[in-house]
Amino acid sequence: MAVDISISVQSEGFDPGAEYNRLRSENYSDGATAMFVGNVRDFYVPDVNDENIGKANKKSTSVLELEHYPGMAESALTEIAREAAERWPLGRVRVIHRYGPLAAGDEIVFVGTTSAHRQASLDACAFIMDFLKSRAPFWKKEVGVGDDGKIQSTWVEARSSDEKALKKW
Repeated sequence: MAVDISISVQSEGFDPGAEYNRLRSENYSDGATAMFVGNVRDFYVPDVNDENIGKANKKSTSVLELEHYPGMAESALTEIAREAAERWPLGRVRVIHRYGPLAAGDEIVFVGTTSAHRQASLDACAFIMDFLKSRAPFWKKEVGVGDDGKIQSTWVEARSSDEKALKKW
């Protein structure tokens, strides 16, 4: 059976409940559904190798601006989903990634997978998210108030913890 892969790169918000229903709609062969939803935090979290880790003063983030490379982003997400489908017996894969300005609390990303059994669905969902974080062409800029009370914007650098997560696969 061919895996049903659906990829969306969009500026519009999405409803995680509706996405779950889409994964389950008329899907009677898959007994497991795994999902991950990522949201914008209202503060910066240092990487494990960041010199600021453990410090009490966290920089606030009021807006996260996401940019992408149109066409290439969709292609990269599709390839990641296909690789997951080669590794695990999946029925459906749904990936949504947003771009544009997002406020604290907004959903950024949705990854949903279905399979006959839970472990395949869970592993595939984690795999897709790990590779999406490091291999999909998206760039993030955090905009917030600095220690001096002025608006600041900072491009988010790649995290060593994201690269480390890839090694388990």
